[in-house]
Amino acid sequence: MDPPVYLAGVLALLFATVWFLFWRGHDSLAHIPSIGVSSGPLGKYIASVLSISRTREWLDEGARKYPSGVFKIPPDDVLSFQEAATEAIEADYTLSGWREAASRPDVHIGLIRGKLTRSLGSLFPAVYDEIRTSFEDVFELEPEKTGWTPLVARDALMRVICRTTNRVFVGLPLCRNEEFVDLNIRFTMDVAMSAFIIKLFPAFLKPYLTPMRRAYRDGERLMRDFVDERLRETASHKGIEWEDKPDDLLQWMIDLANERELQPDFLIKQILRLNFSAIHTTLISIMHAFYHIAASPEYQTPLREEVLHAISTYGWTKDAMDRLFKLDSILRESQRHFGLGALSMPRKALRASGFTFSNGTHVPTGTTLAVSARAIHFDEGVYECAEEFRGFRFAGESEGGARYVNASASYVPWGYGRHACPGRFWAANEMKAVLAYLLAHYEFRLEDQAVPKETWFGHNVVPHQTAKVLFRRRA
Repeated sequence: MDPPVYLAGVLALLFATVWFLFWRGHDSLAHIPSIGVSSGPLGKYIASVLSISRTREWLDEGARKYPSGVFKIPPDDVLSFQEAATEAIEADYTLSGWREAASRPDVHIGLIRGKLTRSLGSLFPAVYDEIRTSFEDVFELEPEKTGWTPLVARDALMRVICRTTNRVFVGLPLCRNEEFVDLNIRFTMDVAMSAFIIKLFPAFLKPYLTPMRRAYRDGERLMRDFVDERLRETASHKGIEWEDKPDDLLQWMIDLANERELQPDFLIKQILRLNFSAIHTTLISIMHAFYHIAASPEYQTPLREEVLHAISTYGWTKDAMDRLFKLDSILRESQRHFGLGALSMPRKALRASGFTFSNGTHVPTGTTLAVSARAIHFDEGVYECAEEFRGFRFAGESEGGARYVNASASYVPWGYGRHACPGRFWAANEMKAVLAYLLAHYEFRLEDQAVPKETWFGHNVVPHQTAKVLFRRRA
């Protein structure tokens, strides 16, 4: 079949399906005020298309028109974070084995929230070593070079983040394997894009969309021997600790694994899933902050002074990172402005009876809810001059509690409550270490001076993908 004809047929089927699903029977959410949806039989369909570029605008409008609505978060069997997260990234179709891994959150999420967070200090020498080596490999600047070298900062920092993350996830030498790095970067981008595309299709077609097969085949090829060897080595010690035992997330998973989780295919897919969770979010967050630092000499000088003072006092350690209050503040402020998007704290109504809010508003089962992070973060009653980016807004408060990792009802990029991001302590530590290394060893400025414009896809935001930053080594 000719490709254009085939594509036209698929689009026609998609249009007809959307029409049917949107307009069969009574709209169970008609009693709730809508933003961006016009009347008429095509209103919802048109809104779904326009939402790709106008979701942020509509959320801001909704916050102005309907500013009230504080409520308590009910338990997971009523409003489920897990189901909402699965739906958000279409994990049933993009992250093979997602539900199997999620069925044991005490192990897989528990390791991130518990052991990884507790081990940040002991792991920091390895983290620093990988950051240093990554910059030497990725930032191709000659030591004696006095001129500026333009680099696409997002691409360079993505490789640094990927290698540093995997130094802790799988250790040496795999974390430095170029094919392995390329695979995880590609996988991270493909999952995000595939989820966005899959959302355009009705539920009954989604099982036929399996975009990640190649990535899993490549993962098997690149990781199978490494994982097999780790499993053999662990089995040979029969549960007894040994000298030079790997201290990384893969080994921790093996130590706690049940019979199914000891299968190489499970571990390989779990490594890929963890890379998606870690790299995608960390890169977005660090780039927003980095662009503001690169565009503002008034930020760079005090940040560099803070870094150099902390390093001279504590060395390259977690203790030093914990004392970078200005850097912590600029990360928190950029997350307040952008985060990962305009929404936070997604939940899906699970009970057959649906869910009723304290003000009487009822939503049926299957409805996905979220908090408008923008409505909170740009509320003048919460943040003075909320629209203004103030990099050091929280610097004076850092020692008193307004730290980058702290989630609250007025700061929700990490979520809030028991489902707040379990990896935020690791992510914040990694981002501060990478930015601190940049400030200590490089001078940098944006080629076009101004902060590059971010791009919005629906309620999701991504920093500029191709902006060039000029770098040179510090004398």
